[in-house]
Amino acid sequence: MSYVLLYRTEAEEALDRLEADPAMSKALDAIDDCLDRLEDEPFDRRLGTLAFQTEEFSNVSATPVRYDEWYVIWRRGPRPRTIEIITVAQLDV
Repeated sequence: MSYVLLYRTEAEEALDRLEADPAMSKALDAIDDCLDRLEDEPFDRRLGTLAFQTEEFSNVSATPVRYDEWYVIWRRGPRPRTIEIITVAQLDV
């Protein structure tokens, strides 16, 4: 049974910007692959997810896309078997 991905507005906007830029097609493909892996099992240790806390979001995770320092930033969703995609971003971790 897979997880349902819920997207915050910030995540949708970030993905829309990437889709609009032909130069970002490789990054977008890698992000899509990462989202598929998160949908299958977001807590799989092999994903290399980093956990941290912010003032705005208490428990947050950053899963590496494995392309050019891109990460999917997410947290547990409001219902069982859901995760909320906060945004996608390039990070220098």
